[in-house]
Amino acid sequence: MVEDLGVEAKEAAVREVAKLLPLPELLQSISSIKADYISRQQANDAQLSTMVAEQVEQAQAGLESLSLSQKTITHLRENFISIEKLCNECQTLIDNHDQIKLLSNARNNLNKTLKDVEGMMSISVEAAEARESLSDDKELINTYERLTALDGKRRFALAAVASHKEGIGRIREYFEDVDRTWETFERTLWSHIGNFYKLSKESPQSLVRALRVVEMQEILDQELAEEAAEAEGDDVMATVGNPRRTAKKHTTTTASSKNLAQQKSRVQGKGYKDKCYEQIRKTVEARFDRLLSELVFQDLKASLEEARVIGEELGDIYDYVAPCFPPRYEIFHLMVNLYTERFIQMLRLLSDRKEITNIEILKVTGWVVEYQENLIGLGVDESLAQVCSESGAMDPLMNAYIERMEDTMKKWHANLLAADRVQPPKKHEDGKLYTPMAVDLFRILGEQVETVRDNSTDLMLYRVALSLIQVMLYIQATERKRLEEPASEIGLEPLCAMINNNLRCYDLALDLSNSVLEALPANYAEQVNFEDTCKGFLEVAKEAVHLTVTVIFEDPGVRELLLKLYQKEWYEGQVTEYLIATFNDYFTDIKMYIEERSFRRFVEACLEETVVVYVDHLLTQKSYIKEETVERMRLDEELLIEFFREYISVTKVENRGRILSDLRELASAESLDSFTLVYTNILEHHPDCPPDVVEKLVALREGIPRKDAKEVVQECKEIYENSLVGGNALKAGFVFPRVKCLQASKGSLWRKLT
Repeated sequence: MVEDLGVEAKEAAVREVAKLLPLPELLQSISSIKADYISRQQANDAQLSTMVAEQVEQAQAGLESLSLSQKTITHLRENFISIEKLCNECQTLIDNHDQIKLLSNARNNLNKTLKDVEGMMSISVEAAEARESLSDDKELINTYERLTALDGKRRFALAAVASHKEGIGRIREYFEDVDRTWETFERTLWSHIGNFYKLSKESPQSLVRALRVVEMQEILDQELAEEAAEAEGDDVMATVGNPRRTAKKHTTTTASSKNLAQQKSRVQGKGYKDKCYEQIRKTVEARFDRLLSELVFQDLKASLEEARVIGEELGDIYDYVAPCFPPRYEIFHLMVNLYTERFIQMLRLLSDRKEITNIEILKVTGWVVEYQENLIGLGVDESLAQVCSESGAMDPLMNAYIERMEDTMKKWHANLLAADRVQPPKKHEDGKLYTPMAVDLFRILGEQVETVRDNSTDLMLYRVALSLIQVMLYIQATERKRLEEPASEIGLEPLCAMINNNLRCYDLALDLSNSVLEALPANYAEQVNFEDTCKGFLEVAKEAVHLTVTVIFEDPGVRELLLKLYQKEWYEGQVTEYLIATFNDYFTDIKMYIEERSFRRFVEACLEETVVVYVDHLLTQKSYIKEETVERMRLDEELLIEFFREYISVTKVENRGRILSDLRELASAESLDSFTLVYTNILEHHPDCPPDVVEKLVALREGIPRKDAKEVVQECKEIYENSLVGGNALKAGFVFPRVKCLQASKGSLWRKLT
């Protein structure tokens, strides 16, 4: 068989060689093939040797395991034999089993009692050791652990004698020394907690140990509460499963009520964390005691200095105290709240003082700003930092300051106004008139704002901003009251100075309001509306411009000329021409006296008043309208347009003077259609032109039959009524509401309109 295998191996080898050397040329590679064969053979020999060695090791390990198993089986067999022998020996003792059980229990109880006695005897010793260790701060935690262990013994002992009242009393006597040691320990503990500020700097380890005790007690309280809850749950389940136990429990409710209360108290725990907070609160109250009970009533400067020193302690609390406390205590935020609450109390007490001056009020608000900045610098949220200023505690102080400031500003304004009445206006180099009132007034206002901005809170600045609005409204009301005086008594130059002053006040008010709004936070700035108040100065200037026009038209020479309208001198060209010459003299002076923007408004107002006066005299003249009347009216229009266009745009002049040409055409109309056409055209530009105008002009026309006149008036009334919207004209123009003869007409449609 071996020979057959050898033959097969040779044949296989020949086939492999044939595969490797199919060509004669490949015979040259025999040497490399031999070398490759030798290297492979060596690798196979090494691998085979390794496998054989591993198999040998596994076989040896198997033999060792078999030997160990044999020994173990032999040992077990011996143990079984021994057990069987012992069982046979014990069969004779089966009759004394009860006595053996009693003896065993007695022995166990004796051992347990001896241990309990040893434990009870050691209580005083352990309590004394715990009390002695209190002298060393480093042993604070060890002392707590010893006392806690003694408390555990107490709970176990009380549970063991729970059914014996006498036993409970004796047990408590043993633990009286423990209670006294607990009291001493807690005094030491709370002394450390209460002295947190000093300890955090001088001995932070002592403070950390005290806080660790608080944490350990909190954990212990939680564990005891969970155990009590589990025990209570077991009692409930037992009661549900055993109704007889419920009845029995009912009979013993009164006897166990005290125990239940004690158990409930024990479940609630010592509450060290709450006591810790309370101790901190008491320490803070003691720190503020002198400030709130003495200084705040005696010396404001000393109060603010003490408050400044106390407030700066928050920096040390942040740096030294807070790191000693567990993060979840958030002790820094607690201290900020406690300090802020008492500072608010200080501010309320200061607000109750009646004799405090404005300077002192600014010192108080200045301290509040410092305190807020200090808190923000320590990372406190800005909204929390502003609690002091926004609590309302300073409202009486701010109210007093604002009231005094407003009174002072009103007095200053009254003094400046009185000086303006006595002294003539001053002139700039360009001839513009002014009085120092505007600049002086806003300089004073600006100083007030700057003082508050640099030394007070955002809320105070906001209140000052609202007060500024009231002061400016008061100034405007005072100016308007002066404008109620007769224009002739005020005089042209003071009126021109008033115009310039109010324009200047508008510019200064804008500058002041912008500076205030920039200084205010967005939430306050959006509540302050300076814009409408500032525009009030422009309205006063506008009213002064109209009063300046009144000065011209109340001029005796001008009034005399206007009385001659539509009379002989007017036809002869001795009214409008002279009136324009007078206007020119006034315009020359006024253009030099007031600002250009106000002068243009003045010219427009003067043109409007001229048109109104001409319309009023046209409707009230006694003579009939003739061709020469119409011609003279045309010449007046040309003269007025030519004059006023030198000062304002032609468009404005033509728009305002158009009514003169329209009324001229209406006065010269010859037929019903022409009357209605012209009147319709007038209503397009002056919807408030009443049909009374047509009625008056028709009455001044000689040669129009009464029947035709009535028809014209009736037709125009219908046109007017159809143009009304809801009984009112679409808009009011500048002419007809001011025409005196139309206002005096009774029973007319115009009265209904106005």
